[in-house]
Amino acid sequence: MDSLDHMLTDPLELGPCGDGQGSRIMEDCLLGGTRVSLPEDLLEDPEIFFDVVSLSTWQEVLSDSQREHLQQFLPHFPEDSMEQQNQLILALFSGENFRFGNPLHIAQKLFRDTV
Repeated sequence: MDSLDHMLTDPLELGPCGDGQGSRIMEDCLLGGTRVSLPEDLLEDPEIFFDVVSLSTWQEVLSDSQREHLQQFLPHFPEDSMEQQNQLILALFSGENFRFGNPLHIAQKLFRDTV
């Protein structure tokens, strides 16, 4: 996850929130071999999660190198691999089911249920 390391380790600028203390409840998560602290609201609230984990984030926020790094975890296809991966990404972010559900929806539910 070299190209994403800075995103996982740079401290977030936390502004004031509801408790007036300027702090948020963070939840430790293990992503691969990296432990990260994520805002509990991101994990518990589907609206916030899907605002962050979205096609617009993929297209407008991530750099080309970050997208390329993440694409290596997608299946590789014998023909038109890049085009089929792009279709897979669109299906993933549009909520399509993959045999047993949408992986992003399943991940959000797992995050929400374990917080």
